[in-house]
Parts: sequence; C-alpha cells; structure tokens
Amino acid sequence: MASEKWTVAVFLLQLCCVGCGFCGKVLVWPCDMSHWLNLQTILEELVQRGHEVTVLKFPGIIVDQIENSALNFENVPVLYGNETPEKFLNHFLHLAVDVIPNLSVWQAAKTLQDLIIQLTANFEGLCRSAVYNQTFMDKLRDAKYDVMVIDPIIPCGELVAEVLQIPFVTTLRFSMGSTIEKYCGHLPIPLSYVPVVMSELSDQMTFPERVKNMMLSLFFEFGLQQYDFAFWDKFYSETLDMAAMLDYCPRFQPTS
Repeated sequence: MASEKWTVAVFLLQLCCVGCGFCGKVLVWPCDMSHWLNLQTILEELVQRGHEVTVLKFPGIIVDQIENSALNFENVPVLYGNETPEKFLNHFLHLAVDVIPNLSVWQAAKTLQDLIIQLTANFEGLCRSAVYNQTFMDKLRDAKYDVMVIDPIIPCGELVAEVLQIPFVTTLRFSMGSTIEKYCGHLPIPLSYVPVVMSELSDQMTFPERVKNMMLSLFFEFGLQQYDFAFWDKFYSETLDMAAMLDYCPRFQPTS
C-alpha cells in the first residue's frame, strides 16, 4: 500500500512538472487596428494556458485602450510624441476611404506608393527607438523570454528577436498584395481566380479583370515592395553589425 501511495505521489509530481514545462515567457511585437484584434485573441488564450505574455507597446490606438488586461505591457521608448501615430493613422484612413476609391487605378497606385515610403520612414524611427536603445534591449534580454510572437506588417519584430537571440513565430491577417503570404508562408495564389488583396475583385473574374489582377500583383511585388524590401535589408544588416560591436549578440562578433 505504501509503495502505491509513493507511486501516485511521484506521478502527480511529474504532472506538475510537465505543466510548468509547457509554460513560457512570450514577447510580442504587435500591429494595431484589426491586426491587433486578431492577435489579442491568440495572446489571451496563451495567458489562459499559463504563459506569461508581454506586449511591446508603442503609441497606437486600440492597443492603448486595453484596461484590466491579463497581458503585460512594456513601453517602447519612442523618439516621437504620442500624437504622431494617431495623426498618421487618420491620414491613412482618409486616403483609404475618401481618396483612393475615387482615383484611377494608376493614380491610386502612385498614392499608395507615396504612402508606403512615408510608412517606411515612420517604422524606421520606431525600430531605431527599440534596437538602438541599449538600456531597453538589455532589459528585454534580462527578462529571458522563450519566444517572440510577431505581426510582420510592422517591420523590426524579427530584428528584435534576432538581436535577443530568441526564436520567433509570425501571425498575419493579410499583407498588401499578399506578398508575405506568398514568400514567407508559401501560400499558392493563382492569379486567375485569387484576387490580389485591395484589388476589389472577386474569385469570378472576366479576362480583363484577370489582366488587371496580374498587373496589380506585379505592381505590389515590384513597384511597391522592392523599395521597402531593399531599405529593410540594408537597415537590418547595418543594425546587426552594430549589435555585434555593442556586444548585443555574441554570435555576430567579428572573428579575428
């Protein structure tokens, strides 16, 4: 009988250890608006399952409205005031709702291209605020997070994970032109019946609509994204080199 009690006790102890083993510390690089609503559901479920979740919070709209949340929040020490993102968001919504729908396809494309260039500049400032702040990065490193959850719509999350040397996973609602879905998620997108995001086409396209869908796909992939990709490739490389010099990331140390 005594041996049976010890067996049960050891089994229960193992169960407790297994439960703790599956719990971890999660760091989150979010996006705002509908992307955040999608991500928030996932994060709250992680909390319910015993994980400790910390969201990196930069000035935004929906993220700032959370009260009495089980999630932890860590402010990114941004270099600009809180009103800047809100003003830009209002400008973006004005273009998307009131301006672009009333333009021709190519005028809308040029307007969107100018907006992406402006977005890239804003995101660069946010990224620099995070990864070039040694005190902030040291604080994140000392917290010893196990994994990072990233919405890739706002660049820099994977760069933060690389500097911190922690694995990351991405969660995505959609990207313009479905570029991230195609190249990162390997999602097949046959243009003959899969409309490009933001094209306002359906899966029942006429031949002229298929031509339009193809042209929009080429625009998003080469006319719009190439500047953005080239910029971030250069920025990431420079930042990782800087991280090595500042002893942020030992595996990037120069070899003698």
